[in-house]
Amino acid sequence: MAEGRCYVCNQMFSAKDKDTVVEKVVEHMMGEHHGWIWGDAMQTKNTFEKCPVCGAALGHLYAKCPNCGADLIEQYAILKARAYAR
Repeated sequence: MAEGRCYVCNQMFSAKDKDTVVEKVVEHMMGEHHGWIWGDAMQTKNTFEKCPVCGAALGHLYAKCPNCGADLIEQYAILKARAYAR
């Protein structure tokens, strides 16, 4: 059994494996805390060097990858959810 928590409101989630719990936490964060996640993702310190989906070099703040169109706000939520899952 895997557990994870939302880093914004500390709500706990559990699922059969880590990937599933990450999906649950990301769904929660994108639905309940989208503005908060967007604000955190758009800080210079949280800039992706490369797109997590296609690997294109970024180096600037983008909400969507200019190469593949991936939602980088959701990718940031996934990154945070993985950090808070066990």
